[in-house]
Amino acid sequence: MPAAATPTSEKVEVKNLRENLLDLREKSKKLDLCETRRKELLDGVSNFASKALERLRDSETAVFSSAGDRNNSGSPSTGLRSSPIQDEPLGLENILDLYGKHVENGGLRAAHGGHMAYVPSNGVFPAAMGDFLADTLCTYAGRSTESPGAVAMNNMLLEWMAEVFGYPDGFQGNMTSGGSSATVIAMATARDSRKGLRARDFHRVVVYVSELTHHCIKKALHTIGLGEATIRDIPVDSRWKMDVESLETTVKNDIQNGLIPFAVVATVGTTDVGSCDPVDTIADVAEEHGLWLHVDAAYGGFFALCEQTKPLFKGVERSDSIIVDPHKGLNLPYGSGMVLVRDGRKLHASNTSHKQGGYLYHPLNNGSDDTELSPCNLSFELSTHFRGPRMWFPLKLFGVQAFRSMLEEKLQLATYFYHRVKDIDGFEVLQEPELTAVAFRYKEPVGGIDVNEVNKCLLEEMVQDGRVFLSSTTLKGSFYLRVCVLGFRTHVEHIDLCLEVLQKSLRKLKSCLSVD
Repeated sequence: MPAAATPTSEKVEVKNLRENLLDLREKSKKLDLCETRRKELLDGVSNFASKALERLRDSETAVFSSAGDRNNSGSPSTGLRSSPIQDEPLGLENILDLYGKHVENGGLRAAHGGHMAYVPSNGVFPAAMGDFLADTLCTYAGRSTESPGAVAMNNMLLEWMAEVFGYPDGFQGNMTSGGSSATVIAMATARDSRKGLRARDFHRVVVYVSELTHHCIKKALHTIGLGEATIRDIPVDSRWKMDVESLETTVKNDIQNGLIPFAVVATVGTTDVGSCDPVDTIADVAEEHGLWLHVDAAYGGFFALCEQTKPLFKGVERSDSIIVDPHKGLNLPYGSGMVLVRDGRKLHASNTSHKQGGYLYHPLNNGSDDTELSPCNLSFELSTHFRGPRMWFPLKLFGVQAFRSMLEEKLQLATYFYHRVKDIDGFEVLQEPELTAVAFRYKEPVGGIDVNEVNKCLLEEMVQDGRVFLSSTTLKGSFYLRVCVLGFRTHVEHIDLCLEVLQKSLRKLKSCLSVD
């Protein structure tokens, strides 16, 4: 056995330890910046960001280099990897230079008004101010005991969304990283709320979606252990909405065959075409057969603020859960989602049924209930980013009306594009937009190439042009180009430019294919 330490040796050890601590304090003090240095960094980053935003007016929407030049090539000598993480510090100017060359200057510039692919967002500037406050002060918003104001901010934003959708008192919700994590929370709550459902029954569970339901539903089911569940793709009607008669017939057949109808997903704003399922009639089927009704309003949700589109939300207030993405309809930065559950007790129970960690005791809580339900008890997340300020700050600074006007403009821009593109010789449009997505295609073969391939080549030509950025979708075997107007910087001049690039790209494509 080692000899016991003498009082003298312990004093020496403590003295040495203290000297080491003082030395390490000096070495690590650089992490705690003085006001002068903070201002220097803020000014540098602010100037960089301001210049980048100003360049958006005259720059391309997307710049794609050859595969060998990309940051993800894996080569240690290219892109950001040419400056590896190391012990020595790097100056601010060099850091911003790296960011400018290898991040801001390549790929898709999502903040550009010409970004009309997928479901775009341009990122309203004041959201960064909210994030700056949350990040600088390192506010922990997981429990109301530690930060009652932060939790209250998150909850008041959820309360506002519940009011917009017509949810009754008793709901609960959570601010998430986006629609995918929000869907995981909603589906886990549905699973845990189903009386008598056990893991041994999961292979008999049936979830009903439409042909156009977002694939995050299937990912969420896999994540929560329902990967064995049967997914029924219910057909859509001529307006690309879920066929409710087919839904009801399918549910009844599954019951007769000994399966467990579990949940149905209605979408308000499909990603492919912006169509909106008839939520109210789907709710009738859900109530009759005991299905959990989940509404995916990630894209379309904030159009509930507009009188023109408010009727599309009839029945949403009857749903069991709903998700919406502020990083879509409110143009917040990516990483902003919300989930609401109509019966908040179910959401709370789903996330508190396990034994809490013994380290969570708080001496000032005294065992009493929190005034505000804590986000960590309404989600699988614990140490989460304080997301409230990035939404609260812009809403308070601009007011809701500014966002409503922006959304109304996008609805009219989509209608404008629809009328313009269908008048161009050779093009067909899938349908008049219900929200802000328009699917269209050139309907004639070119140079012996079939229509689908022609449209793929046309999209590639437009993306290579760089002035606008579009995406595509395939519907019942037909390839369509797709415009989605949602960025707050997208205006009528960007739509006109898109039409110009479209026609120029078609002429170039025809010329190339004719020569070949």
